[in-house]
Amino acid sequence: MRIQIFLALFASLLCQAQQVSGPKTEPAQAPAGAIKIVVVEGEGALNNIRTRSGAPLVVQVRDAGDKPVAKAEVVFQLPPAGPGGMFFGWLRNQTVRTGVDGRAETTGFTPNEEQGRFNIKVTATSGTETASVIVSQSNTANGGSGNGKQAKSGKSNLWKVLVVVGAAGLAGGIVAATRGSSSSATPPMPVTISAGPVTIGGPR
Repeated sequence: MRIQIFLALFASLLCQAQQVSGPKTEPAQAPAGAIKIVVVEGEGALNNIRTRSGAPLVVQVRDAGDKPVAKAEVVFQLPPAGPGGMFFGWLRNQTVRTGVDGRAETTGFTPNEEQGRFNIKVTATSGTETASVIVSQSNTANGGSGNGKQAKSGKSNLWKVLVVVGAAGLAGGIVAATRGSSSSATPPMPVTISAGPVTIGGPR
């Protein structure tokens, strides 16, 4: 009886030792082909609410090796309220499939009448992999569609035009002043000839 109890205890201790020294499970790793979204055009863009013209938003979906992912589903999501706009006049979301170059672009975007900054959420899905990114834009009454660099370039071009026009006006004023001074020179004095008195008498 004692021998059976001893054998049972020995077997129990042996099982516990095997469980402790068993193989450890490795933590799960992220998939090697995880996708990402790269914003190509549209970050910091200015949308003109007066002309109702909006800047395009272009993104590219890439894999872990920075290669373009074709046929990925990309969803562009506008804010539900405040500054923003609509796709084709009534849609808040737009779904686009990437081409062979991995790019997807919004179409039919029109800004609303509210000025201010807003965010566009972009989500890409390829198979079981998903990625998202936030793109910031602004609605303004003074700026045009395009990014901030384009707006600065437009301002610099305007200043160049103003400088050229001002220089041309200054040159025209100098020419006019020169002509005015030459025409106002002292004219020559007129020559006056007057006949003396004529006397008629007999011979002396």
